[in-house]
Amino acid sequence: MDTIVIAIGAVSLVALLSVWKSKTKSSSLSLPPGPPRIPFLGNVLDIDMTEPHVTYAQWGHQYGDVIYSRLLGQDYIIVNSEKVARALSDAGRSTMYAGRPQFSIYKLLGVESATAFISYGDTWKVHRKLFHQTLRSDATIKYQALYMSKAIALVQNLLQVGAASNLESILQAFMATGLLSLTYGYNIESQDHPMVKLVQKQTNILVKEGTAEKAALLEAFPFIKYLPSWIPGLGFLESVATGRQLAKEVWDQPFEYTKGEVAAGTAPQSVVADFLTSNQENKDNEPHQELEATMKAAAATVYMAGAETSSSVLQTFILAMILFPEVQEKARAEIDSVVGKDRLPTFGDRDSLPYIEAIICETMRWHPPVPLGVPHTTTTEDVYQGFRIPKGAIIIFNGWAMSRDCVNPDDFDPGRHLLPSGELSPNARMSGSPFFGFGRRVCPGRFFSEGVLWAAFVQILATLRFSKATDANGHPVEINPVFCNGITS
Repeated sequence: MDTIVIAIGAVSLVALLSVWKSKTKSSSLSLPPGPPRIPFLGNVLDIDMTEPHVTYAQWGHQYGDVIYSRLLGQDYIIVNSEKVARALSDAGRSTMYAGRPQFSIYKLLGVESATAFISYGDTWKVHRKLFHQTLRSDATIKYQALYMSKAIALVQNLLQVGAASNLESILQAFMATGLLSLTYGYNIESQDHPMVKLVQKQTNILVKEGTAEKAALLEAFPFIKYLPSWIPGLGFLESVATGRQLAKEVWDQPFEYTKGEVAAGTAPQSVVADFLTSNQENKDNEPHQELEATMKAAAATVYMAGAETSSSVLQTFILAMILFPEVQEKARAEIDSVVGKDRLPTFGDRDSLPYIEAIICETMRWHPPVPLGVPHTTTTEDVYQGFRIPKGAIIIFNGWAMSRDCVNPDDFDPGRHLLPSGELSPNARMSGSPFFGFGRRVCPGRFFSEGVLWAAFVQILATLRFSKATDANGHPVEINPVFCNGITS
C-alpha cells in the first residue's frame, strides 16, 4: 500500500486536472513548448505536488506563458498569464474553453451537479440564467443590509474573550451563518444551529476527501471504489459515502424550508426565494421538477463555493494586518476621515473608501485562495499564436503565477491598486480578479462575494486592531506563515 501511496502522491495533481484519456488529432502544427516528458508518466515526476502552482510558474520562466504538459496520457495546457487567459476564455473563444473535466470523486461525494463541476451545456445555461436573475451586480444591492448586519455580528464575536485562539472557527461560522441567511433566508445567529452543523460537516468531508490523492487514486484505479473500506488506505470510501448522504440533505432540507416560507408568504429576502418567485410561471408544468432540481444544485453551489474560499480570504487578511501594521493604520485613518468617530461605515461610504477596496484586492492577490482555480477543458481544437491546443485538453489558469506578475509580489501593498491620485484603479475591482475565474465559467456569485467581503473588511478595520502576540517577557512572537495547499489554500 505504501508503494501505491507514493505513486499517488506523485500524480496528486490529477484531482485538480482529472485523467481523461483522449487522443489528439494529428496536425502539422506544434504543441506549445513544455518540459521533456517520459513515457506514460509524462511530467508527473517534475511537479512539486505540495505546491504545483509554483512548479508551473517556474516552467513559465523557461517556456513562456502557455505550456504543454502531459500526465498519464492526458494533455494539459498551463497558462501563467492573465492576458493570455482572457484571450483564450473571452469573446470569440469563450465556448472553446468552457468545458469542465468530470471527476469521479465528485460523483461519489454527491456534488457532481453543482454549478462549478457540471459540463458546459443546456443544464449549465439554466444555472447561469438563475444566477443572473438574482446575483448580477445590480441585483445584489438588495442584500447589503444583510451583509452589514452579519459583519457587525462578526466584529462582536471577535471582541469576545478567547477569540484570538478561536479565530478560524469564528470566521468559518461567520461565513456559514451569513451564507445560509443569504442563500436560504435562515435567521441564524449561532454556529450551533443544526443546519450550520450539517452543511459544515458536509463541506468538511468535501474538502478532506475531494483531495488530489483521492481523485488520482480513483481515476488511475477505478475499481477501488468497489473494494471494502476496511482495506488499509481505503477508509476514505466510508467517509465519501457519508458525504454523499449529507450532500443530499444539504441539497434538499434548506431548499424545502425556503420553499415552504415562500408558499406561506413569510420568506425573507434570499437567493432561493428569488429563484422561486422569479420562476413561478413554471410551477404547474412537468419540467418544473427538473427546474427545481437545478435550483437546489445552484443554491447549494453558493454555499459550497463561498464558505471555504471566503473564510480563507478573511484569515489571510488578518494575517496581513498583523504582518503589515502600517496598512491597517492607514485604513483606519481613511475610515475616520470619511465617517468620523460617531458611526460605523455603510455601503453608502464605499465610493469614498478606495483604500479599503484596494486592501481587499491586495489580499486576494497576495495569496490567492484557489491558486489554480477550477480546471477547464477545451470543447474543440484551437490554435493560439501558431500552437495547437488539443480538443479535450485540461486547461489550468495559474492564478498564483498571475498574482506574482508585479513588482515585489511578496509585499502586501494596496497602493498597487490605486492611481497616483489615490483613486481606485479601473482594473482593480474585486469582481474582475482572476480569483473569480475566466470566461463563461467565471464565478456567478462574484458580486455577492464582493459585498460580503467588503462589509466584513470595513467593519473589522473600523473597530479592531491586530498585532503580534507577546511572550512572557513582553517580546513579540514572530510569525512564520504556513499555508495548507490543495484545491483551496
